[in-house]
Formats: sequence, structure tokens, C-alpha cells
Amino acid sequence: MKRHLLPKLNRYKANLHCHSTLSDGKLTPEELKKAYKEAGYSIIAYSDHNVLVPHTELKDGNFLPITSTEIDITDTRDNWYASKTYHLNFFSRVENRTEFIPVSRVYDVNVINDLIKRGNEAGFLSMYNHSRWSLQTARDYLPLEGLSMYEIYNTGCDTDKMDGYSDFGFEEMLLSGKYLFPTATDDNHNARNDFTSPYNDSFGSFTMLCMDRLDYKTAIEALEKGDFYASTGPEIHEFSIENDTLHIECSPCKVVTVRTDSRVAYTLRSHNGDITGWDIKLNPNFIHKFIRLEVYDEYRNRAFTRAYTREEIV
Repeated sequence: MKRHLLPKLNRYKANLHCHSTLSDGKLTPEELKKAYKEAGYSIIAYSDHNVLVPHTELKDGNFLPITSTEIDITDTRDNWYASKTYHLNFFSRVENRTEFIPVSRVYDVNVINDLIKRGNEAGFLSMYNHSRWSLQTARDYLPLEGLSMYEIYNTGCDTDKMDGYSDFGFEEMLLSGKYLFPTATDDNHNARNDFTSPYNDSFGSFTMLCMDRLDYKTAIEALEKGDFYASTGPEIHEFSIENDTLHIECSPCKVVTVRTDSRVAYTLRSHNGDITGWDIKLNPNFIHKFIRLEVYDEYRNRAFTRAYTREEIV
């Protein structure tokens, strides 16, 4: 019997990290909605800094705003430009919520873990953001507990200083047994206010949610279950398993690879970037703790699924 690891449902393109004029963004929530809808997105998580503002007035049959906030806690012992900082997005399960929980501004991993714990208890999902921009190392993020998502790519960080990918840290979290779900976000501030500028930080990535319908409760459930993939361009149309065979369908790509918790990887390559599918027969003595799919197009843009555990595979 075929099992769809990535649910075979409707696909909705989301930007889960976005800033408006309510914090340090240059576009209003309404302007962001218009621009992202025109670019093919159905969902924006308005994650303005340290404020929680619902935008239910922007919701329509083809657009869903998610109520969220980005909380930042910085080590003030150094100058800001060289200071380590924790940035976490919190997504509210309650659509019209207007207040976040009390936040201590002490830069300490125990304080951060307490914040995540209290956020979970108060009805929020949490995402760890841009480790490289934050100047953080494994010592800072590996001890984190209770997170739901890990920002594997950030368009704004890539535009600013060419360090958008944080996939090495994501891999470290997986290898430590913390199976967070990968996201790719824009973290857009639109400082140039020009979508044609080479410094534009919108539309550079997306998180594709798999849902049967576009509504708030369903979107939060998809985020909670990991029913999505992250991408800077390629699309994954199917990732399923039947009789020990993985089936993959995707937009035209140059490399498809199934990674594991070991040095073993299953990889298909093409000179021409014309791969649109692949069937992989897994070893019947499957010993890996997890597998996850990555696809690369000819420009090295990438798409990532979450890690699927051995219990989900065999």
C-alpha cells in the first residue's frame, strides 16, 4: 500500500517570516498581501518584531494571514553588530490573539528554553531563525528544547550578506535526535521598496504547505505535523513509499538525493537538469534512523523535506 510521506493534498505557498510597517518593514500589511498574492503565495505569517498583531481583515478565499511574532533576545555584553542573538518566531494557534507571553531579555539558553516551554503551553508553535546571521554555533542552538521548526534558509540574510542557508545547523539538530521541520522564509523588510531591485528580499523562498483547504486551523495543523517542505525554487510533487520503494516526483532538477543519518545517501544526477522523477528501492534491512529528501535545480536552488523516521518508513 502506498503511503504519502508528503501528503497528496492541495499545495499552498507560504512566507512564514515577514516584517511590515508595524515593526521595521517598509511595506504595510496590505501592500505585502497584494505583492505576495501576485507572486503566487497564499499565506503570510506577519511576524513583526516583539508584537503580536492579527490581520484577520486581510483574509479572503485565496489568502490567509497567520498571527505570529518574532522575539529577539540579544547578548548585550558586546556591540550589537558582533553580538550573538536568539531570534524565534512564535505562531499562534488562536487566530485573533493580540498578546504574547511575558519575555525575559536575559541572553541565556535556560531562559530561552523557558520561553519556548511557556510559549508551547500558551498555544504557540516556535521556529528557530537564521543561526548564521545570529552568529550562533552549536553551543547556542543544540541545547534548545521544544522547538517545532528550524529556518533552513532566509532570503533576507542571503540578500544582505550571502549567508541564507543554515542547513548544517539543521543537520546537527537532526543528528542529535531533534527532528525539527525545515522552513524557507524571506524575512523580508523591503528596505528598497522595489521588487525589481537586485537587493529585493521578497519571493526568494517559500514553505509549501500540504492541506485540503485554506483555513487557519488547517494551516496550523500542517505546521504542527510537518506537512510541508521548504524551497528556494524547486517543487516536490510527490514523495511516497510502497513496497520498500521510494517514489519521487519533482519539477525539473539536476540532482535528487535522499539523505540519511549516516554517510549513506541515494543520489541521482543529470547534466541537463531534466530529472522529474525517481524510484529508489531501499535495502530491506533498513537501518537508518531517518531519511529526508533534497532536490537541486540547475541553479543550485534547493528543496528540503523534513526527516522521516524509521517507524514512518518501514
